[in-house]
Amino acid sequence: MLELPARTLILPGHVSEPIPFDGQLLGSQFGEIRKGVPLMRLDCEAFAEAVLARIPPPPPNHSRILKLNERGEGPDDTSELEAGANRCAIT
Repeated sequence: MLELPARTLILPGHVSEPIPFDGQLLGSQFGEIRKGVPLMRLDCEAFAEAVLARIPPPPPNHSRILKLNERGEGPDDTSELEAGANRCAIT
């Protein structure tokens, strides 16, 4: 990703706050992201180290979800697996 040209348009998959749809694309050029996000200015080894240091512990139901996935099963009430904080991103 660090080799992308500065003018490359980056469109996020997730945002931290709901954004009202106004017909405008939500995105930035990679050069602007590189300037505004300190992690993007690190070399590859330092970047990997910084990201790995930010990975939170797995959610309490992680082992149960893995076991269900391995068996191809699901609980009767899937909401019980979704309870709790959203931990899908590294902050």
